[in-house]
Amino acid sequence: MDYALMNQCLYEGKAKEVGDMTRAALAAGRPVKEILEEGLIAGMSVVGEDFKYNILYVPEVLIAARAMKAGMEVLKPLLSAKGGGNEQTGRILMGTVRGDLHDIGKNLVCMMAEGAGFEIKDLGVDQSVEKFAAAAAEFKPDIIGMSALLTTTMTYMKTVIDGFDKPGTDHIKMAIGGAPISQMFADEIGADGYGSDASSAVELFLYLVGKGPAPVITAKRGLAIPASIPPAALVRPPGSKAKYQILYWQDIPSEVKAWDDFDEVKVSLPHRFADRIDAQAQRLGLAKGDDYMNQLRWGPELERIGAPGEVAASVLAELESAEP
Repeated sequence: MDYALMNQCLYEGKAKEVGDMTRAALAAGRPVKEILEEGLIAGMSVVGEDFKYNILYVPEVLIAARAMKAGMEVLKPLLSAKGGGNEQTGRILMGTVRGDLHDIGKNLVCMMAEGAGFEIKDLGVDQSVEKFAAAAAEFKPDIIGMSALLTTTMTYMKTVIDGFDKPGTDHIKMAIGGAPISQMFADEIGADGYGSDASSAVELFLYLVGKGPAPVITAKRGLAIPASIPPAALVRPPGSKAKYQILYWQDIPSEVKAWDDFDEVKVSLPHRFADRIDAQAQRLGLAKGDDYMNQLRWGPELERIGAPGEVAASVLAELESAEP
């Protein structure tokens, strides 16, 4: 079984291919644990690392996570069956707190944590402390993960944490995240950790179950374009061309990718484009999980004269100038 190819397909977000290769590996008699670890977890680990270091951006990670999910759907019945051979990393109960209906970020964390070997129970959105407690009594998690996007709902995280500060549940680790959340807020409300993004959240989860080092607290990742686009890696002949593509959410541009045989540049558009996407998603009721991810598409592969950095900069400027 060519797990390197499977990893690459997952990285590129080829969901159908990953699902087909997972089934082919099973048909060839490969162990379930081997397929999970070498085919899916290994591929998602690379995605997580590249996301952490700004090589991949949120839309690409969502697409890769969807591909991983295609493989997991094939393996799940076998993993849950007796003798499936799955050594779980840990169990995580996830939910967006009461009053908050946003779950795109939470879903990304769930998928990446599942890719790291955790068993996930996702309660969904608008969850009260009573619902967290009832689910925890049944699921018996090692970690409870909470998310919030609205400042008006983030304070409810303390209500949930206080609800578990009693004998019988005080061993459960509490992790929080979301756009308005910070390490300072996590410390104030007594959370055991805070993840600034999905990759950092997985590192935190591994640490909380004793299977990874203490995570380094980093600043939040933004979607703004870097202050400068890297220059060409070498001197190219006059008239050299670079290829480029634009990633769209429906018809709203989100990211520009440009490359040639020697270099590749990826830049996200400024925050106002992400704000437009969020507003459109909420208006159409497409702000959750796969409904959101299914709207992402790469535009046609085009080319123009210039090094990748120059091409990315010119395409970005054109998209910004065309902003209504």
